[in-house]
Amino acid sequence: MKPRAFLATAVAVLILASGCSGNRVVGTVGGKEIHEAEVDKRLAIGALLAPELDASKVPRASVVDQLLEEEMLLREAEKQGITVEPGKVKAAWEELRAGLIAQYGDAKKLEAALRKAGVTQSDLEKLLADNLKLAELYQKVTADVKVTAAEAEKYYREHLAEFKVPEQIKASHILVADEKLAQEIRSRLLKGEDFGKLAKEYSIDPGSKEAGGELGYFSPGQMVPEFDKAAFETPIGGLSPVVKSSFGFHIIKVEDKKPARTLSFAEVEKVLTKQLEDQRKADKFEAFVAGLKEKLKPQNRLQPSAS
Repeated sequence: MKPRAFLATAVAVLILASGCSGNRVVGTVGGKEIHEAEVDKRLAIGALLAPELDASKVPRASVVDQLLEEEMLLREAEKQGITVEPGKVKAAWEELRAGLIAQYGDAKKLEAALRKAGVTQSDLEKLLADNLKLAELYQKVTADVKVTAAEAEKYYREHLAEFKVPEQIKASHILVADEKLAQEIRSRLLKGEDFGKLAKEYSIDPGSKEAGGELGYFSPGQMVPEFDKAAFETPIGGLSPVVKSSFGFHIIKVEDKKPARTLSFAEVEKVLTKQLEDQRKADKFEAFVAGLKEKLKPQNRLQPSAS
């Protein structure tokens, strides 16, 4: 299950779309009406935070779905006595503001962007406060979800294929545009010249040149076929023949090889337990939300909700 938008950062929860302002009712839930103006406000905030995204490609109905779900959950949070300390909201706002200043260049440009979008600091603080409440509700609903080491190990043993690591090699290369030059460099390497020094001097690969040609570890299929084949056929400590690819001519030095293997449970226990626990929490909260929808019957008047 994908993480729910309202549990992500302030930016992630904002859905972009296009549309016009108005007081037309576009959704209802538990007696509460959602108006077009609320949709437009959310879109304006979204455009402010992520101006590079194309707002016109996201349906307005999806924004209504989001607002309806948030309304249900905020109502439930209030019912359960969940509140947010002003200091936490202030801290969240300061963090967001710092990010926006960096995005827009300086505080004055940010203020201009806020005015242009019709968004106030209060609008953003309310959104941040709401998200803090929803995060607290999530924690409360899923607090009893735990995964034991025995459960994690059972999953591990039943899904061993997920923990297989393919063969890997560690290699460096020198890339040049001319085959004759590549052959000359290879001859110098065979005579004992330093690979890293020659890579820094001659290689045209910007990603590895300054690191002396180092590529780190990689598995079969991660490089272009010609390079891949030559690298895996070269013994540890050896140099490949000059290899031609779409990028030019390579000389490859293989430094280490790791055989394919299956990660042990001890290696994956911590991460696996966390992943399983997160999934169970997400599933439980999904069921919780479904229960609220069944009870409160949210209605999206722009289109039937697909959630």
